[in-house]
Amino acid sequence: MRERTFAPDNPAGNVLREWWLALADNRGDRAELRRARSADDAVLIPSTVQLVTRLRDTDVAQHRGWIERIPPIAGLAAHLDPDARHAILEDATPLPERMARLKGDRPVVSELRFRRLLRTPRHDLYRPMIRILALLDHQANLFELAESLFWWGPGIQKQWAFAYFPKLPKTA
Repeated sequence: MRERTFAPDNPAGNVLREWWLALADNRGDRAELRRARSADDAVLIPSTVQLVTRLRDTDVAQHRGWIERIPPIAGLAAHLDPDARHAILEDATPLPERMARLKGDRPVVSELRFRRLLRTPRHDLYRPMIRILALLDHQANLFELAESLFWWGPGIQKQWAFAYFPKLPKTA
C-alpha cells in the first residue's frame, strides 16, 4: 500500500496544515483564492505560489507533474470553512462518506452527482468539487482532500465508490 503523500504527520502534511491555517486567518488571500474560477486561475495567485514553493522541499516534489496538481488543492482548500478547524484538520471521516450522509431523506450528494463526479477527469474536477464542498457546508478533511485531488484517477475513484455506495440507505 502506498504511503500517503499528505498525511497529518509527514512534512507535506505539515506544510499544507501551516499554509491552510495562515490562509484561514487571512481573509483577503482566502477571498482571492476563492474567486479563482479554475485551477489555472488559482495558479496565478500568490498564496498558491507560496504553497508550491514550500512543498518543493518535501517528497511531493518527487512526483512527476506535482506543480500542476497543487493549484487545485490550494483553490479548493480556500473553500473550507476556517471556523470548522476540527472538521478540517482532525475529523477523519472519509469525504465520500460525508457525501453519502443523509440530509433529510436524501444523501447530501446525490447518487447521480456522485457518479458524474467519479467520471470527471482531473482537469475538469475543480468546479464540481467547489459545488460538493458547498453541499458539505465547506467541511472536509484537508489532508484527504489534498490526497484525493493529487492522486485523482482510477484508484481514488474506486476508493471513493467503495466508501460512498455502502453508506447509502437501502431502497426497496
